[in-house]
Amino acid sequence: MGNDGSLYFLLLIPAAAFLLCWVLASVSGWTRLTAQYREKQHSGKSRSAENERAHMRTARIGAINYHSVLSFTCTDDGLRISVFFLLRVGHPPLFIPWTDFHQVVPDNRLYSNRIKASIGNPTLARVVLPAWVRYRMPLSLRGVADD
Repeated sequence: MGNDGSLYFLLLIPAAAFLLCWVLASVSGWTRLTAQYREKQHSGKSRSAENERAHMRTARIGAINYHSVLSFTCTDDGLRISVFFLLRVGHPPLFIPWTDFHQVVPDNRLYSNRIKASIGNPTLARVVLPAWVRYRMPLSLRGVADD
């Protein structure tokens, strides 16, 4: 029997997905953010209350729109961002302290109440985050973001 190459094609699909995720992480700025904000392993601390988490949300990191694949957890100290586990290649979870959010401004479009912000000083990436985050960030940042 001859090999029609279908086995190689099946191996090519996950390899292409791996490569695509890695390229998106590089283009978006996630890789730069990882250098500074990669989430540390939990050291026995309890996680935030369930009402402080949002799954399957959309946001833009740099030039890349992550549509319905991000999870956010807000704490008193900062924002945790993670990508859906099947797409996590090149996208380790991030924890960004609120003190590292700068130039927070509204980005309201078609009933959307998002915010734009710069992350880091100097800026490592520009982000557009959903309203869910806006209403859970500290009042000092939220006040800057209010219309």
